[in-house]
Amino acid sequence: MRACSFLFPGQGAQYVGMGRDLVERFSEALALLSQAESLLGLPLREVMFSGPEERLNEDFIAQVSVYTVSCMVADILATKSIRAAAFAPYSSGIYAAVYAAGVVDFETGLTLMLEADRCIHEANTSGGMGVVLGLSLAEVEQLCDRVPGVVEVSIVNTNHQIIVSGERPAVDELLQRAVDSKALTADWLPAVAPYHCSLLAAADKCLANRIAENTINEPHTAIISYIDHKPLESAVEVAELLAVQLRSQVGWVGVVEELVRQNLAPMIEIGPGQMLGRSVRWIHRQARVQCTETAASLEDVVKSLKNAQ
Repeated sequence: MRACSFLFPGQGAQYVGMGRDLVERFSEALALLSQAESLLGLPLREVMFSGPEERLNEDFIAQVSVYTVSCMVADILATKSIRAAAFAPYSSGIYAAVYAAGVVDFETGLTLMLEADRCIHEANTSGGMGVVLGLSLAEVEQLCDRVPGVVEVSIVNTNHQIIVSGERPAVDELLQRAVDSKALTADWLPAVAPYHCSLLAAADKCLANRIAENTINEPHTAIISYIDHKPLESAVEVAELLAVQLRSQVGWVGVVEELVRQNLAPMIEIGPGQMLGRSVRWIHRQARVQCTETAASLEDVVKSLKNAQ
């Protein structure tokens, strides 16, 4: 089988109806969704399948919903003996990646997400996130330097789609300045916490303590760090990333470039939506990405990979 890679989406990939097809078709998917609902005490099935969209877009609900669907897909692929040479998580997709790599079990992954959410709220850190389309990373960084208060580049989605996080007044001013600087668009994102920003340093410290209380296993598959784009191949390295991921910038462009450099194709998007596939094609026009959000698309992936053996 060819050396493919798995991409794990994070918050932003969610949509009403996600996972329904998988739950109806695969017993593995139904088992994970039931386990998530039982552990969290949340009606995930209702929110994921029927909405309302506003509820699904809440930070924690979005993150655990995407995590659950991504874990469903990972389990189904594992039962069909589909393996990847590397995992590439995007933002909160790190939790599904470490589950798929055998670093944590499903319940521990959910528990760590719950603890991260609690740590953010305990730190009482308010803020927000915005997206700038049409300016380069250097241009957005220059705008951040000129704006009073805390606003930082948090995610580099493509070479000209940059997400910023920080204090709401600072983010608001940066978005206005981006428009004045001829950005194509500059808009707020629905997130209510300033993810991947130094404002969450205290939350990271809190989460690090929780991580230390849980069992972290050796990964059976390398996980590409979105901080320095290097493969994480030990439990210690994975735990170190988990402990700083709330405040650390996501360099998605660098991750994709590393996968292309290693010729880890095709790239398989593990979970709902096609958000990562679209960003990959903006970064590298020749890259091939396959989605797995429905039973039909997942089975197409299995068939194409097995035919390539």
